[in-house]
Amino acid sequence: MGKAKKRGFQNCINTGMSLGALPSCCSREDAVSFVIKNISADNLGPETKDVISLFGITAEELSEAGASYEALVALKAVL
Repeated sequence: MGKAKKRGFQNCINTGMSLGALPSCCSREDAVSFVIKNISADNLGPETKDVISLFGITAEELSEAGASYEALVALKAVL
């Protein structure tokens, strides 16, 4: 994680914004698994969208991790 991304990530964690469900240090793999878990639970809210945009997760990564086509279509605006 780069310095600017890490600073933005820490600011979200410390202020209790939507990324509060993630640990204080998160790898890309952790972020992808977090997004897949939220997609499986039909939670496509701002928390999920913020993680996708923060890490720049692509539709290909999500499909390889197990996301369905319908979920990817629902997240089309974010991806």
